[in-house]
Amino acid sequence: MDYLIGDTIRLKATIKDFAGTESAPGADPTVSVYKLDETELLSSGGSNLSSGTTAQYYYDWKIPVTLTSNTNLIAVWSWDDTHKKKMTFSVITVLS
Repeated sequence: MDYLIGDTIRLKATIKDFAGTESAPGADPTVSVYKLDETELLSSGGSNLSSGTTAQYYYDWKIPVTLTSNTNLIAVWSWDDTHKKKMTFSVITVLS
């Protein structure tokens, strides 16, 4: 899915154990966003726990208008110092 540059999007992550059950981490996860060339666009944003859940987190992020062309990005969720979840998504300047 493509998102428009300048829009605010909700990045989400659900943390589960090996059995597939939601499992709360020791501390709230953080999220960072990078361009594919490793340029950091968001550094360790604090996450929010979704109401009524054990381990479903979100972060509302405004895609910077300094991005001037269609770009692929990577969101990296980190928790408990050793765990990471990476998600890729695309941002575009206009709908095609």
